Amino acid sequence: MLSHHELAALLLIRDANTPLQTLDSDFLALARYQLVEMDEDERGYAPRLTRRGQELLRRLTHDGHDVGHDDLWNEEGGTA
Repeated sequence: MLSHHELAALLLIRDANTPLQTLDSDFLALARYQLVEMDEDERGYAPRLTRRGQELLRRLTHDGHDVGHDDLWNEEGGTA
């Protein structure tokens, strides 16, 4: 289960228009859960949501449409 700090970090990563410069314990936990990963570009490294992270936020915020795969989070070892 995600803490409220981890959930806030996940939302911040989703909504950030510029690369985030800090990596804290919340980001490391999200990476461990395979919800975010690092991308490298000309400006440096930036966290981005994985497909699993996007799906989790979609389910929590009821944003978007069903992508056709039920219980993705459960299949990959999490809980919905």
